[in-house]
Amino acid sequence: MPLHLLLRTYTLGARELWRALRDMAGPGEQQALAELTEALFTATDRVVGAVAESYLDERVALAAERHEERRSRARALLDGRPVVDGVTPDGPVLVLFVRFGTSAATGGLSPVAVRRLLRRVQAALDRAFGTEVLAVLDGDGGHVVVPGVTEPPARLPELLCETAGPELRLAAAAAMTVGDIPRAALLTSEVVRVAAACGVRPGVHRIEDVLLEYHLSRPSEGSARIIAMLDPLADRPELVGTLRTHLEHRQDRRATARLLNLHPNSVDNRLARIQDLTGLDLADPRDVALALAALLLRDADTGVTE
Repeated sequence: MPLHLLLRTYTLGARELWRALRDMAGPGEQQALAELTEALFTATDRVVGAVAESYLDERVALAAERHEERRSRARALLDGRPVVDGVTPDGPVLVLFVRFGTSAATGGLSPVAVRRLLRRVQAALDRAFGTEVLAVLDGDGGHVVVPGVTEPPARLPELLCETAGPELRLAAAAAMTVGDIPRAALLTSEVVRVAAACGVRPGVHRIEDVLLEYHLSRPSEGSARIIAMLDPLADRPELVGTLRTHLEHRQDRRATARLLNLHPNSVDNRLARIQDLTGLDLADPRDVALALAALLLRDADTGVTE
């Protein structure tokens, strides 16, 4: 029963009781009627407060239970496990990976603020898709599962950026069967991670946008050796930043200089120093690919060890 109807029904009863008391009051009983009226108003205040508090507590408990059911279904689908509560999708499924901005991801938000952020993001997702979507989200972001859909709505990035800020990153992949959901989940998270490691601006990322970088960031038996090529730059963050910016902008020295607030000659000097320390010739396509792979493998946190 809606809360406003419940409270209106009770206050209507209180008003009818007061009218009955008024009609029954005889001559000289005005003082007694005033005392009864005061007692009736006091009781009504207490009951209305208690009912509203209990009602809202129950609504919160039901919402939390429903949220956990949806989260459990999403987690089962992402893990490739059978869905215990709810219906297993029998058609295509859209899988999204969302990464929030640095303020939430680095602990800049309080737990209460994070909970509010997640509620707003969930509401934005539900509004964009026109249904209750399944999501596993935390302060960093997470995965979203939308059965029966293969493409995200055009307005989704705008809604999410309005909710979570302009630093949000988003990738999407369609899973044609339930068994494809874990693969799509891994792909979307990797695309976002590689895009961030490459310095691609926040927004919507597709694997086509980072196809070469995605391939270069796959760990292999030689990954540790590739990463080690940048070890001579470990204590020179300005050289690493210059290398990254230079590669991100297709080795355009003037664009690199403008973004780093340097003179182009200063960029040339730094690139020469990088070449001296690492032995990588940034005029050689092979060495450029090795430098890019080393940055990606190191910064994408792929877990490569010696």
